[in-house]
Amino acid sequence: MKLSFALFVLTTATPLLLADPVHSANKRQLKSSKSHSHKPQPRQLPEIGGLMAEVFNFWEVDNEGKRVETKPCTVQSCEWNPYYLTKRYDGAHPDYAGHPTDLDVRYAFYAGSPSLGQAFAGSPLHCNIDAGNDVQPPSCPKIETLVDNGIDGVGHIPPHIALAALTWAIEDGSYTVEEIFNYDFYGCRVVPDMLLKMIRHYYPRTDGEKVAYPPPFTPEGGDFQYEFPSGNGIDNQNPPYLPGPPHWCTQEYLDTGNWPDFCPYIFKGENAGKYRHPHIAYAALEVFLAAERYPNKCGETWLENNPDFLNQERVSTVLKFPAMENEDFDADTVENWLVQPLLPYAYMKPGPKAVGGDHFVNSVVLA
Repeated sequence: MKLSFALFVLTTATPLLLADPVHSANKRQLKSSKSHSHKPQPRQLPEIGGLMAEVFNFWEVDNEGKRVETKPCTVQSCEWNPYYLTKRYDGAHPDYAGHPTDLDVRYAFYAGSPSLGQAFAGSPLHCNIDAGNDVQPPSCPKIETLVDNGIDGVGHIPPHIALAALTWAIEDGSYTVEEIFNYDFYGCRVVPDMLLKMIRHYYPRTDGEKVAYPPPFTPEGGDFQYEFPSGNGIDNQNPPYLPGPPHWCTQEYLDTGNWPDFCPYIFKGENAGKYRHPHIAYAALEVFLAAERYPNKCGETWLENNPDFLNQERVSTVLKFPAMENEDFDADTVENWLVQPLLPYAYMKPGPKAVGGDHFVNSVVLA
């Protein structure tokens, strides 16, 4: 949908339902607060990597990660890149080898920054509008709240937490697909209130404190197998992992203190190109469950449920990147995807613009 203007606010349009207390975030014994006409049964969901490949219909690549054949792209036939190296083209046409952004999949608790002319607009980093082009991430915090019902709502909840909670709730047999969808209001997406309810059962909040969400590659963080954090360095890609971003920067770039998200994902060794965004995994699971709930309304691929993504006139969600090395390589090539930010660092803040995505929890869209 093309928007003429979008303004983020830090209040929620609809009060979110709060979860019942639980004894431990590590216990997977969630009980629904609703009375069931039948007792939900535990079940095993598909492996998330295979599910992403089906829902996003990955194209074929050769041993170097290069696309074997470029096919016409329609809602029914479009393919996505399985050899994923950079978020630089996220939100752009699939042929550029990016993936949908958190905004595109309409992840409810992203708490992204508005595009009012500040640095890193559209990311979860909220920079001062007066900060210069050289502003560094520590000056641009994410929205982390002390309560769920304050002026900032629940704030930013990492999407791997939503993925873990939704997975556990369905596999434990604590919720059914009938309970977590409402097509009339949210179409083929999980109702945000229900998602928060699941999250707070597994990751409860103590009012007055921030919630300490564990990393995605830990068991308590969902044991997500497609993160590949860089804490051990490029020559040691095997678990146990040391904390670090999934972006593999040069030490020279890290020493500048600038945002590591501009660096490529794992690009060397047997795991090269295998990184996957947790919000893409969440979206894939959501599509799978929605198709089960509404087989005549919700499709089995993400594009079937989000055809406007291919509309050339839609509002862009592409993140502004700094100058990058090897700019002479075409944007649809592996050589372009794996480059590092150019040094000396050269970043220009984006100008104000309308914001893509459907921010139905932490924003209001003005026509």
